Amino acid sequence: MMSGTNRTAWLVIGLALLAGCGGVRVTPVTSLPAPLVEQEPVTIGVHYPEEFRNFTHSEERYQVKYEAVLGAAHVAKLDRLLGAMFQQVLNVDDPAAGDSRVRFTLVPSFEDYAFLTPRDVAGESYIVTIRYRIDVYSPEGQRLDGYVLTGYGRQKSGAMSGADPMKRATELAMRDAAAKVATELLTQDTVKALLGQAVETQLSVGSDSPSGD
Repeated sequence: MMSGTNRTAWLVIGLALLAGCGGVRVTPVTSLPAPLVEQEPVTIGVHYPEEFRNFTHSEERYQVKYEAVLGAAHVAKLDRLLGAMFQQVLNVDDPAAGDSRVRFTLVPSFEDYAFLTPRDVAGESYIVTIRYRIDVYSPEGQRLDGYVLTGYGRQKSGAMSGADPMKRATELAMRDAAAKVATELLTQDTVKALLGQAVETQLSVGSDSPSGD
């Protein structure tokens, strides 16, 4: 059985090898299972800003360059998720301009992507946190609300290279966030009101409702 000292030594060696091979590049898969939810019989809009579509996180740690290419996978993930949740989803060019065809428009953005390597936590797992923001716009183009949620993922490194467990931890964080969107978005007062459901609170412009932390 490998001792803690030997394990740490191998981790350091592995990180050094990764640095020499150009670092760690993570590109999550774009296919995720659709949630088993009751579909709302409405049409909504979604707008993916360019910075969301092309979002890439880059940093250097312990002389290893890390790059996580997240935009394309998240667009595909949200398209699949929202398509399961709502009868029709339209791409909206400018949510602030309004669109009479939709009940409301969602605008996602990345707030943070963070990770810990086995060396950071003196363990054997990669841990990934992805924090998102989803703004809600009315059909008239008014921003009504914003929700923040966080997805978490953990994957043991085992005999895999740094890119593989980190990719898996990223995909698990994406799945966790998707589950929160599926279960929590429709429970928010603003969204419930826009869907025509009875709520006690009125729509308030510019309010922020943290969710999923």
